[in-house]
This record gives sequence, C-alpha cells and structure tokens, in this order.
Amino acid sequence: MTSSLIHSTRTTQPTRNVVLVSIDWRRPGDGKTSLGIASIAATLSAADIHYQLVESTINEPSFNLEREQVRIQQALDNMGPNTLLGFGVFVWNDEAICQLISRLRLPTGTSIVLGGPQISYMPAGKLEAAYPQAQWFVRGAGEQAMLRLAQDAPLDGCGVHVVGEPDQAQQASLPLTGLASPFMHGVVQMAPEMRWETQRGCQFKCSFCQHRDADGRQPTRAFDLERLRAEALMFATHRVKRISILDPIFHSNDSHAIAVLNLLKQAGVSAKIALQCRFEMLTEPFLNALQGLDVTLEFGLQTAIPSESKLIQRSNNMPKVEEKLALVKQRGIDFEVSLIYGLPTQTLESFQRSVDWCQHQGIPRVKAWPLMLLRGTPLYEQKNQYAMRETEDRAIPIVIASDSFTEAEYRTMANIAEAL
Repeated sequence: MTSSLIHSTRTTQPTRNVVLVSIDWRRPGDGKTSLGIASIAATLSAADIHYQLVESTINEPSFNLEREQVRIQQALDNMGPNTLLGFGVFVWNDEAICQLISRLRLPTGTSIVLGGPQISYMPAGKLEAAYPQAQWFVRGAGEQAMLRLAQDAPLDGCGVHVVGEPDQAQQASLPLTGLASPFMHGVVQMAPEMRWETQRGCQFKCSFCQHRDADGRQPTRAFDLERLRAEALMFATHRVKRISILDPIFHSNDSHAIAVLNLLKQAGVSAKIALQCRFEMLTEPFLNALQGLDVTLEFGLQTAIPSESKLIQRSNNMPKVEEKLALVKQRGIDFEVSLIYGLPTQTLESFQRSVDWCQHQGIPRVKAWPLMLLRGTPLYEQKNQYAMRETEDRAIPIVIASDSFTEAEYRTMANIAEAL
C-alpha cells in the first residue's frame, strides 16, 4: 500500500481550479505533507479556490510512477477544463515530473505551472527548453503566484515567467506576512512529529546550498508572530512530540528567535525541538531563552579544515567555534554537528581530520553527508573545475570522485560516515 495521499477542498467557484502535485523525499520523522506545497494549498483555501492536493513519496519502495500518473489524471478529470496543474520540482523528482507531464492527457484549457528549487535556480532563457510542456514557471515562493494565476490577476512581483515572453529570471518579492497557515487551514494534519518554519532564506552564501534566494535580494523573511503563536498552541494542544524547525539558521535574528522560543514556552509546547544553528552566532540571550524547552541544536559545520570552509564560502572561525561549543556543553544543551564529505580539495585524510576534531571536542553526535551539486549553486557551476564526478543511478546525485580523491577513497569516507 502506498503512502500517497489526496486531499481536496471545495469552496466557491474561482476563475480556475487547481491541482497541486507533491512528489516528496521524506526522512524518518518528517511530516506527511511538504510545507512548501501545503502553504500554497492554504493560500488557495483561504481565497475560496477549489483545489486538490495529490501527494506521494518518491523514496518509498511502494512509489510507482504509472500509479501516480493515474492518480493525477483522475484529479484533472475531476476538476474539468481550464484547470491549473502545479508541480514543485526538486532534484529528487525532476526526472519523474518530466515523464509525468509528457504523458498526462490535459483537459481543455488546462495549463502546467512549475515551481520549486529546480525552477528558481534555472538560468534565464533555459526553462522552456528543459520543460517544454509547461506554460508558466514560478521562481521563488509560489503562494501568491498560484493564487493570482487561479484568479487571472496581475502577476507583478510573483516571479512568474510566461512561456513565449522574455525570461527576466525575476524572483518572487512578496513578503510572508499575512500568508495563510497550512496548519490552521487543515492542510497539514497534526502528527507526533512535525516540520515547522518561522522564517525563510539565509543571509550566508554557502556555495553548496540553495537556501538563499537565487537573486540574493531577500536574505531572510520571517512569518508574523501571531501566526506562529497560533501554530504553537496547536502543537501544544495536540501534544506533538517532536518539532523540526526548517529555518536554515534559526537564530540569524536574535530578537525573532527569542520571541519564537518565548511563545513556544507560553503555549506550553513540550515537544523535542530541533533547531539549526551556527556556533559563531550563539549569544548569551539566545542560550538563556532555550531554558524551559526541550531542544537539540543542529550545527552544520561541514568541515573543520579552514581552507576547505573558505573555498565553499562557509568560512568557520574555529577558535570562536570552540569557544561557543564550550558554552553549549557547559549548559548541558543537547546538540549535534554535521559534516560534508566530497568537498572541493578535500582528501580522505582531511575528512578524517574533521571527524577527529569533532571526536576530540566530545561532540555527542556527529553526522556526515555526501556532497550534492544543486542547480544554481556555485559548486554546481564549478564541477568541471574540480573534476567532480557524480552518481548516475540515484534520485539525488552525489559526488563520488574529484581531482582530490578517488572513488575508492570516497567509499572509505562513506564508510567512516556510516560508522559515526
């Protein structure tokens, strides 16, 4: 039995109905609905637009592309003519979506809209050739774009590229304030383990990462505290056991982070809360605000080798890192550190030194992940410069060799990572 889900809501008849397709990659503990597409669905619901959400999980053994094609076709047929068919395109589902949109039988007047990182980070002028079946492309946040397309409203500021028009590679510039909550609108059902976001974007420019807006104009944008307070009360009421906050760096703005921590305490949230943090940015007020909550801090160090961190634009101030790490340990705060193997100029020996540094520091949990070259990132463009070679048989390609390590050495690094 597949874990695929279909949600539907019928309200008043809009200009166009909408079918949203989410083909997600889920890890243990993830919720059942992607927050990105759920936020779009909540925006449509708040505007009384008839939508249907078709969900599936591509990394489950039960996933079957032909079955998903049938389910999407059924949703389209139920909606009738003049429907919008929207997909979130990620590295793990890009190939599957290209196959699906080439096979589907579209009702009269139905149009395909593509968004997600694979679209947002595509260079200007390349989208139409890569996805010839689509009529609209959305770069950046998709909530207002899908709403206005459904309402046949002006698209200014929505990051929409229309097929046949000049591609300016414009990103959505609309704020998050006032966006409908997928939790409050019932798109995301409460479960023991939930994903949550309090802000989007990142102020840093790590060359392997897609979290920063492709045009860099809006480093971070926060949701309003009233929405977050209402969602926190839902988590408390439903006795959620774990909340993974997806903010790239939760405490990038101390005042926002502390306000969120305080409203979680006021709501009576007892869940284990996972926060993505950066050592050098830890402050005493932030650490103090953690008291009273069951938290684990997740630090993406990536490498302890200064030359490697500088090369990937993730320069680590290692003396400052050790200073802040000592504070975390002194306070007895639960935490973990993650590394990346396969980085440019990295060797088997230098990766082992990063692991040794973590173990010498007494870090309770160390995780290491293979490097992925994501569209639009500097490392994606530099793969030839460092002779990086990727897997060809995985939904998410990973780097398995470069001019600084062989495939055999990669396998040794992978074994080290698995042993952690």
